[in-house]
Amino acid sequence: MSSKQNKSNSLSSSVLKGVAKVGSWSMLSRVLGFVRDILIARLLGASPLADAFFVALKLPNFFRRMFAEGTLTVALVPVLAEERQKSEEDAHAYLNALAGMLLAALLLMTVLGIFFMPWLLLAFAPGFHDEPERWHQALHLARWMFPYLALISLAAMSWAVLNAYRKFSVAAASPALLNIAIIFAAIVLAPSFDNPAEALAVGVILGGILQLAIQFPALKRIGWIPKPTWRPHMPAIAKTMLLFGPAVLSIAAVQINILVGTILATLLPAGAVSYLYYADRIVQLPLALFGIAMGTVLLPTLSEHLAHKRLAEAQHDLRQGLVWLVWLTLPAMVGLLYLAEPIIRTLFEYGKFDIDDAQATSHALQAYAIGLMAFCWARVLSIACYAEQDAKAPMRYAAVSVGVNIVLALILIKPMGYVGLALATALASFVNVGLLWRRIHRQQGGLLDASCIKRILCAVLACLPMVLVLQVMEQMWAFPDASKLWQFVWLTMVIFVSAGVYFVSTWLLGEKKYIHAGGGKK
Repeated sequence: MSSKQNKSNSLSSSVLKGVAKVGSWSMLSRVLGFVRDILIARLLGASPLADAFFVALKLPNFFRRMFAEGTLTVALVPVLAEERQKSEEDAHAYLNALAGMLLAALLLMTVLGIFFMPWLLLAFAPGFHDEPERWHQALHLARWMFPYLALISLAAMSWAVLNAYRKFSVAAASPALLNIAIIFAAIVLAPSFDNPAEALAVGVILGGILQLAIQFPALKRIGWIPKPTWRPHMPAIAKTMLLFGPAVLSIAAVQINILVGTILATLLPAGAVSYLYYADRIVQLPLALFGIAMGTVLLPTLSEHLAHKRLAEAQHDLRQGLVWLVWLTLPAMVGLLYLAEPIIRTLFEYGKFDIDDAQATSHALQAYAIGLMAFCWARVLSIACYAEQDAKAPMRYAAVSVGVNIVLALILIKPMGYVGLALATALASFVNVGLLWRRIHRQQGGLLDASCIKRILCAVLACLPMVLVLQVMEQMWAFPDASKLWQFVWLTMVIFVSAGVYFVSTWLLGEKKYIHAGGGKK
């Protein structure tokens, strides 16, 4: 193997190690998130109060994903990579100026958001307006939780900075603190509140404070102590804003599509919003473990390659990232389609969340699962564009995707109800992927070579014995109805056995050399 190939393999190995680190922390956070959702399901079930809480929580989370967690990262990291090429002093000056602008914008947005909350709520949940109970509860809870936006947005800027310095652990671990705070609120605070949703809202704010607080020691370790300044005319700030504006739409395409489903779901009978929420929570696990983790690591990697004019290395790491996503998400998609009801029943069938709620949620989960690979690929392909400092193309494609989602949702809502809304979200993501693929193919040439196509075909073939094993296990040992402990045992065994069959199958089909090479070519 040539030295050039060795270098390429080493780069890909470092990307996979970063993905593994981010994915591991994300896994911990998601496990805690499931515990959190189980407790919420026990407290609120799929009641009108649950619908009100989830819509209220979606408001700060939507703006976080639109303006902070995703868009701020893709606008900051490529510019920071350029500033670091000059000096660390220039990089710190840029970060302080950006922190000053962000802090001022967040304070203004928080005040305006609380004041204009009835109009925001009308836009996000129009179906609540004619139902006084859900409307007043959602309005009350949304005002309580909206300051979370400022806390988590400042934390998100810190995550972007740490990721640019290849320090992934603190950023990846931070979401676990929100889950811990809500779990604390559900167990300790809720019994003292007449309205348990208010206790959960307190937990959300507490979680935001904790997430922001732990960033400061990590930032100090990389040499930056935040000292916000007001320098809006700095050239690097102008470049960030040029990336930030288009990125607001493009990086949040998946979230916009999900929001469309939520808005339309408020027009359906009570419970539809909750079914979509719980289903989305499940599909977010593989998305976070694979798609978001891969995008998080690839953005600073590709930005650094391109800052140093290493186009071939950038193409290689992007190509391998896409193939690894297929290799990992395809069996996850099959598993979610086949095990949707056992997963929902095992995790959420407690208290006020009964078997009818579980079956309804499982149908939404299956619809979302169809788009899992598209969700992940859209994330990574958008990241590739941002690393090139091109935010306009993803913006246009996201707008098309949102339009397709709205049209499909309006078509499918009548015959399929809330399931049609989830399916529309999944199908619209494939449109986004197709457009992003075409753009990168035109700019860089073919993304997948013969070796990559072979690996994808191997992953498809390896899913066949996995499905067979799932069917055999279900025939031999039916899902237990009575004992919650045995449900966990059943689900754990089925997942591990079927995953083991998949990995053994891929190994026999030729994946051994790629795993040993860390994702590089033979």
